[in-house]
Amino acid sequence: MPSNFKVLKSVAQQRVLENQVVVHAGLVSFMSRGYAHALLKHRGEAVSVLSSVHRITRMPLLRKLVEPYIVANRDVTYGVPSVKGKASITKYFGNRVAVLKPPSANGEKGVLFIMFTELLRALCGEMNMRKLLSDYTLVIEPSWSGYCQEDFLRLTQFNEDIFVLSAQEDDFSFLQRLHLNLIPVELGPCDWVDPGVAEPYLGNPKEFDIVMNSNWGQWKRHHVLFRMLKHAKNRYTAALIGGSWGGRNGTDIEELAIHYGVRDQLSIFDCIDYREVMDITCRGRVSALLSLKEGSNRAMAESMFCNVPVVVLANHVGGITKNIVPETGLFARESELEFAITKLMRAGLNPREWALEHISCFKSAERLNTVLRDRALSKGLPWTQDLAIRSNRPDTEYVHESDHERLEPWNQSLRQYLR
Repeated sequence: MPSNFKVLKSVAQQRVLENQVVVHAGLVSFMSRGYAHALLKHRGEAVSVLSSVHRITRMPLLRKLVEPYIVANRDVTYGVPSVKGKASITKYFGNRVAVLKPPSANGEKGVLFIMFTELLRALCGEMNMRKLLSDYTLVIEPSWSGYCQEDFLRLTQFNEDIFVLSAQEDDFSFLQRLHLNLIPVELGPCDWVDPGVAEPYLGNPKEFDIVMNSNWGQWKRHHVLFRMLKHAKNRYTAALIGGSWGGRNGTDIEELAIHYGVRDQLSIFDCIDYREVMDITCRGRVSALLSLKEGSNRAMAESMFCNVPVVVLANHVGGITKNIVPETGLFARESELEFAITKLMRAGLNPREWALEHISCFKSAERLNTVLRDRALSKGLPWTQDLAIRSNRPDTEYVHESDHERLEPWNQSLRQYLR
């Protein structure tokens, strides 16, 4: 199959996936007419389908229409989920499943931090949840926006408080509306960067006008950047940092760039380590995020700590939007992308200063610690030790080596909670 045909097919598929208007109109009609009651005769399948709709859609009305049906039938999710064929959760102990505070002999609960929505199924499938919750308070950092879905609602069968990082406004509001045990906290993956990781590279010379740190998946929408480069009034250079995702790799990105005629304006960095990511990012003038929906993008926060201003699409749905302020960058429509980049290149912003004050892992640890401590004390529970400070690099890493040494035995002891 000719590579050019492959690229054209990929571009066409992307446009179909992004044009949700027809699908939304049909689903809104379906829900508003009450036809979901018929579908809910098979409640398990219905909850799965509508949960997927809630996760994928960018339309607030549709999310609000499907929520009552999913929530009212959440009991169908309460069984132990199948994790057949999945990697054992034990491989994530100490990184994506990390103890921030150990339990104490005085009855004080520990705190367990869990990254990525996908791990919730493994958590409930492999762990004795009632035993785990008797010793630990859970803090969950989801990887995608859209919390009205099975893996979250399964946790509502328990009585214990479970804290859910909810940087995106709609997710926060949804958990508040539930009035159950899932307590939203206004933090997300974009709030746990260690400022120190960028420090060695802050003096780097600027080599690239644009940095785009996104995996090679279609949903990251590299074609938007390439189209802008092709039609721009000025000639820009761009550094692309990424890795394989969803069946696409660096070769696919290169072929897409050739299709748009902009390959010579790009430097592609495929599967580089975290320090190199910081090095390259600090060599950029502006950082761009072109996806339409995701969780709480960490790359934009990292750019801020690299003192690189950011541009995010005006219709983006995700937790990073709360951190786009005049001090850090701006929102722009796709048609305004070149104008926004040029404006930021000339603005002389100092986003690192704002980020240090508001979204570093140190500030976020303080905020999370305050929320958990105040909740415990309000319920008459003991709180005598604070949380270890963690950062996303990209998994959990303790900022202080002493915490790693102190808590590693506790991370390994999580095996006692396996079924």
